[in-house]
Amino acid sequence: MISSLRHGLDERACIHLCGAEGSGKSHLALAILAEWSGRQRRTCYVPAREHGAASLLDGGDVELAVIEDVEALAGCARAELALFNALNRWRAAHVAVLLTGSGATPFELPDLVSRVSQAARLTLQPLGEEALARLIEQLVADFRVVPGRGLNEYLLRHGPRAPGRLVGLFERISRRAQAERRVVSVPLAREALRDFRDGEA
Repeated sequence: MISSLRHGLDERACIHLCGAEGSGKSHLALAILAEWSGRQRRTCYVPAREHGAASLLDGGDVELAVIEDVEALAGCARAELALFNALNRWRAAHVAVLLTGSGATPFELPDLVSRVSQAARLTLQPLGEEALARLIEQLVADFRVVPGRGLNEYLLRHGPRAPGRLVGLFERISRRAQAERRVVSVPLAREALRDFRDGEA
C-alpha cells in the first residue's frame, strides 16, 4: 500500500486514499507530506474540515497537493468550484495530488464528481492478525523505542486494531518513554493505553 502510494505520487498521479475513520489515512497522508517537504519539494496541505479550507486551494506553484477529508467540501458551491479548478490546474501542471476520505463523492457539481472519480483509488482495509503484528514491529522500529519483553504480544491482544489509532498510541508511548527514560515495558504500554483511551472518551 505505502509503496503503491509513493510510486503513484512520484509519477504525478492523483490518488484517492479511502478508508473508515481511524484507518490511518491521516497518518499516511501526513507522512507523505513530511517526506516531500523533507526533500525540499513544494507542497500544499488542505485540511478540508477546517473553516476556510477552500481558500487554500488557490495556493501557488506546488509539486504535491494533499487534501484531507475531501468530501467535507461537498455542498458548498464555492468550495466545490474551487476544488474543481484546483484539480484541473494541478492536472495540467503535472502536480501529484493526494485526496483522503471515506471514498464517497457527495458533490453537487457533476464535473467535480467525474474528476474525483478519475483518481486512482487505494482503500485501507482492516488489518488481520499477521498484518497487525507486522505493523507493530514496524512502529517499534519507526519510533525507535526499546521494547520490553512481551510488548508486541501485549499490544497485539489489547491495543487498538485500526492502524491510525495504533500509530497514535505509539506516539504517546514514545513521548512517555523518552520523557521518563524508560524501556517500553508492558506496564508502561498499559498505562499509555489507558491514558490514550481516556483521551478519546
